[in-house]
Amino acid sequence: MSSGPSSDFLPGNAERPEVSVVIPVYNGATYIRESLTFLQTFLERTFASYEIIAVNDGSTDDTAQALESFAGPRFCVIGLEKNLGKYGALVRGMAACRGACCIFTDADIPYDLEAIPYIVRLINGRGFHIVIGDRTLRESRQRRSVPMIRRIATRVYSFFLGILVTGGLFDTQCGLKGFRADVAAALFPLIRDWGFSGDAEALYIALKYNLEIKRIPARLQRNGPTTVRFLTSSIRMLWRITHLRAKWIGGYYASEALARIAEQPYWK
Repeated sequence: MSSGPSSDFLPGNAERPEVSVVIPVYNGATYIRESLTFLQTFLERTFASYEIIAVNDGSTDDTAQALESFAGPRFCVIGLEKNLGKYGALVRGMAACRGACCIFTDADIPYDLEAIPYIVRLINGRGFHIVIGDRTLRESRQRRSVPMIRRIATRVYSFFLGILVTGGLFDTQCGLKGFRADVAAALFPLIRDWGFSGDAEALYIALKYNLEIKRIPARLQRNGPTTVRFLTSSIRMLWRITHLRAKWIGGYYASEALARIAEQPYWK
């Protein structure tokens, strides 16, 4: 297994938090304070050091006011003037992370929070580059019934994505992922698709560089409103992922940093 991240990735002599949690939020005024309180309470009793970074993705409701009222030394707000999309917000949020392990999850905090310390142990302790929630694993759990059209769209998208891009990683869209700090710093600036298909693009790049990816069960605990139209979004995302190989061949994802992280010079 790879060695853990170096302290060289933290600017200056500032203390590195054990974990940074990035929350992209768009028009979440009705629930974001409750979500952040829930998350912060868990992190406070679980970690000696942590930070929460909320990225307001150009919301048009009162999300900005709700976030600004959630004060705390371990809480940071990044405000975007216009809506960039999920991964547009994540690119900005990950760039601000100081933690040794950088995790993102959805604004409604849908998954069992016990996944966070588990991800931190896998990354900070065992050196995995990336850890992703996978709702297809046997230990995963859904607490709500999923509409038929959403199940069909998800399965169709996952099937073609597995064939075209990600091999056995069929659940790329789970909103729970963790990255080693050096991996996050090198990977997220390469992402060109700032919408929901950014998940597939990020994992495609990681697989092309042979980064170590660990899948973990995703246990759904809570759920809030969604802005995704699953059928039309799946069709649009499938169209976008067909261009990933061309981008790779064209050198869009060239990264000396990722190549260095993933290198295995066993012959030296």
